[in-house]
Amino acid sequence: KGFSVFALALALALGSASAFTGLHRQRPTALSPGFKSAFKTKLTSVAPALKARIAKKPLTVVQSDAAASAEEPVMSLSNFQYGRFPPAGIIANECLAGLVVALASIPSSIAFANIAGVNPLIGIWSSVLLGFVSALAGGCPGLISGAAGVVVVPLAPLIATHGTAYMFPAVMLAAGIQMACAVFKAGDLVELVDDNIMKGFLNGLGLLLFKSQLEVFDSLSGGALKAAVGVAAASAAITKFLPLITEAVPSSLVAVVVTTLAASVGKLPISTLTDFAGASVFSGGLTLLPKFSLAGFTAVPATMATLKIIAPVAISIAAISVLETLLAGKVFDDCQAMVSAGIVDDDCEVETIAVADNDRLLNGLGAGTFFSALFGGFGGSGLIPQTLLNMQSGGRGSLSSLAYAASMAASVVFFAPLIGTIPLAALAGVMLTVAANTVQFGDTLAAAKGALSGKKGGLLSFIALAATSVTAYKVDMAGGIFLGVAITQLGKMFSKK
Repeated sequence: KGFSVFALALALALGSASAFTGLHRQRPTALSPGFKSAFKTKLTSVAPALKARIAKKPLTVVQSDAAASAEEPVMSLSNFQYGRFPPAGIIANECLAGLVVALASIPSSIAFANIAGVNPLIGIWSSVLLGFVSALAGGCPGLISGAAGVVVVPLAPLIATHGTAYMFPAVMLAAGIQMACAVFKAGDLVELVDDNIMKGFLNGLGLLLFKSQLEVFDSLSGGALKAAVGVAAASAAITKFLPLITEAVPSSLVAVVVTTLAASVGKLPISTLTDFAGASVFSGGLTLLPKFSLAGFTAVPATMATLKIIAPVAISIAAISVLETLLAGKVFDDCQAMVSAGIVDDDCEVETIAVADNDRLLNGLGAGTFFSALFGGFGGSGLIPQTLLNMQSGGRGSLSSLAYAASMAASVVFFAPLIGTIPLAALAGVMLTVAANTVQFGDTLAAAKGALSGKKGGLLSFIALAATSVTAYKVDMAGGIFLGVAITQLGKMFSKK
């Protein structure tokens, strides 16, 4: 009788197969800023569309003639249509962007595994499996998914109290809830998150990114501190300013390579990924591959008592991971967010705009979580910082998301000793530039001026933005979103009266 608890979760997870039957019908349009030079030559097609979006009017998706007339699906890895096979340069850029994101994601994946109290490799393979499956499921090209703090925070006390055996049923039940959210169109609720709330969320996220990366320097002093600061500063400078000279390769990848070589040649006293995770994680070889297993279905008693233990954890994981994934899709989907992130110029105009398919996003999340659990992982969610880094590095479509998962897997199996020599400070420098680009300095100042000038709705907009920013940073990111939505909706109700 109690086994029906797990059978239900399995049935819901297998329901994701329906999402995969339509993968070959993925929309031909894809949201992407492209290269700045490309934008400047495409200033004719959708100025009205962008203005309509800003004015909160329905946005008409403009599609190229080639895409509209094609009898077969069109592969689109960037902003413009290339037919079934995009140019080699675009494919190379997608793969390099995925590699950059993979390198930057390894430390966080390991850290999340440590928080949960499991082997560091479980964090890496959770990111690989979730990233790969969710990229195949589509829903939003270029979105990065992987191990996340929103998953391991509720998992940690469960594992500490009841052991790792309870992780599998909890994650499986969370996968079922995630896909149930897709079935019941829960993704539509993200439309309540307006521009001001989104900007406040990005403010809180950017500040949290700053804080998390500065922890790399916390325990250092003397020569080690100077070396780490120097490497981070050099990495950040290359990431920021190299695009002014060339965009042939992602600046963040160049930054990591150059600073790693400098630290190695100069024999700097600096911590590397191997120092952080341990030599066993970066020993390399096929023995590090995750093992498929169904033993988790029988590892714990299939009773109502077990359900009472895992249900609160599964609900918490599912609710916050769904919200984080939808917000990651919204960030990628919103041209204004990309402008604020410094990826494109304020006067950019695009030829095609795609809206993230929230149902497919959540199906992909649930399916990825499901398969992650089958290989001993704990799933995760859509990752906004990594998605922003992907865009900043030139990633435009699903290929960059697949390249991210493949690069992380290859880093562990084939290139582990080499990857292990990367200094933590080099990766911190890259992520600090993402943090700086994420904080909405200009928009926040403009909102404050609007509130002080007495502009209609200006005060409400600023209060929602400020409350979301502070709560997301000080308390909880999901709490910041909920508070911002509540303030906005209450403000609208009173303004009507």
